[in-house]
Amino acid sequence: MSTMYVCVCNAVTERTLLELVDEGCTTIAELQSRIGVADCCGTCHDHAAELLDQALKDAHGGLLPPSRILPRLPVMA
Repeated sequence: MSTMYVCVCNAVTERTLLELVDEGCTTIAELQSRIGVADCCGTCHDHAAELLDQALKDAHGGLLPPSRILPRLPVMA
């Protein structure tokens, strides 16, 4: 696990983010409420989301759990 900073504003490291995923966090909103990642300037949001998705894929055999797959919205003609 890396000690690389994901969110400089709130001093959140990859290690901290991945530990929370191991504890059951599955959304950015949960991570924001627990450790403040991506709730200040927002620059880290995309990277934090990528780390979250990769950690969830790793935990679920390479697939995102159903709760992380966004529904497809109908196309308006």
